[in-house]
Amino acid sequence: MNIYSNAFTEVYEILSCLNKEDLYKIPVDVIMAIKNNRNLDYEFAFDENVDLREQHLLLETRAILFNLFRDYLATPKQKEIIIKNQEEERRKNELEKLKKYGNSVKF
Repeated sequence: MNIYSNAFTEVYEILSCLNKEDLYKIPVDVIMAIKNNRNLDYEFAFDENVDLREQHLLLETRAILFNLFRDYLATPKQKEIIIKNQEEERRKNELEKLKKYGNSVKF
């Protein structure tokens, strides 16, 4: 069992609650990989009446769901915003690293 098995369990349960139109946007091989890597001993109850952001999810689950949304479910406009935000976050992190370690880095 890998470290993501519980996350795959949670993701699979959440995917099972998607409407068929959204579910068909995700490639079958991605869904099968998630299904096959679940921890069947791990119990997770997805509450359809609670907003996804309010579910008690593992950090790994949130990352997997974010990637699935970005890659398959986001509209082109949403994807554009996500990519822009990720680029800004990367630049911000690089600047912070440069400020923190910049004096010790030799070229």
